[in-house]
Amino acid sequence: MKKIVIDSFPISTPYMGFGEFCRQLGERLSKQAAELRARHGIEFYFIVPPGSKGCFGNEVHYICIPASLRRALPFYPIRADLFHQPYQNSRTKRLLFARKQLLTIHDINFIYEKKGKRLQRATRRFRQKLDQSDYVNYITQFVREDVEQHFPNRLPGKVIHNGVTDLSGLAKGCALPAGLPESFFFHISSLMRKKNVHLLVEMMKFLPDQNLVIAGNWSGDYASMLRQRIKEKNFRNIYILPNVTEAEKAALYAGCRALFFPSLCEGFGLPPVEAMKLGKPVFLSTLTSLPEIGGEAAFYWDELSPEPMAETVRKQMAAFDAAPAGYGNALKQNAARFDWEDCVTQYIRYYLEIIKS
Repeated sequence: MKKIVIDSFPISTPYMGFGEFCRQLGERLSKQAAELRARHGIEFYFIVPPGSKGCFGNEVHYICIPASLRRALPFYPIRADLFHQPYQNSRTKRLLFARKQLLTIHDINFIYEKKGKRLQRATRRFRQKLDQSDYVNYITQFVREDVEQHFPNRLPGKVIHNGVTDLSGLAKGCALPAGLPESFFFHISSLMRKKNVHLLVEMMKFLPDQNLVIAGNWSGDYASMLRQRIKEKNFRNIYILPNVTEAEKAALYAGCRALFFPSLCEGFGLPPVEAMKLGKPVFLSTLTSLPEIGGEAAFYWDELSPEPMAETVRKQMAAFDAAPAGYGNALKQNAARFDWEDCVTQYIRYYLEIIKS
């Protein structure tokens, strides 16, 4: 039997990006595990925290490792045909007894976010990851080009887009958080500086008859600055929400007029696709992966300055409101490109290609 080992340790944090990716990959592989075993002689082994044993059912195997022992994982005595690291910042450098190593790269945002010794350290670690891999895949074409520019390599690689869950069903069962206006635009993110949320705050003074709801983690320095700015300028058309549940997020997508996402740096861009799956207009920056994700269906800010951004919103929302069915169908069709079943099917093909090489 061929053994494929997949590092799924982030499964314990399902609402984080890597956790969701590992969950979707594991659940869908486990559903096909019996068929893949019969047709191709493949057995799947998932590395998980002890409390997550059995999370993908009984058709697959589990390697349970406490967080305190993860650094010893490379020496785990299993002779695998393939070791897949589904995220690039895994603490596990490699599996010494694996014949082939596959690395999924979601982004190299540290190139733009870190400076000095922190950047040097992150760069060194990522280069080590590449040097210890035999194959790679990237979640967008942008990430591939970004890596090849900053970290030239000759590793065989593919682009496999992430899937995105359709939240329309979940939205029907949840009410909007209390205290929100009937009509509003929406932004949700980690509220880090790279998300460019301060531009949205300043933009709203040029849209005085509109409302903006901002949801995210308000505990960081940048988020605190945003909160203070909203208070100082007495923006009565901006509403802030803490981290919301998955159901609340779905309801906010369903209830908003459009999603605003002027990010400076994205390897993928989950919120825009989630909103598009509900047929909602999305306004994006033209930077990094966002044009690849938004396609021709999205609206774009060509100039990231508050007043021109507001003018773009007025103009494009008028166009959308004049033909909502046509725009909505185009948005849903674009978002349909990001499907978990298709994503996992492509990973299975890649696994088979690698272990047969």
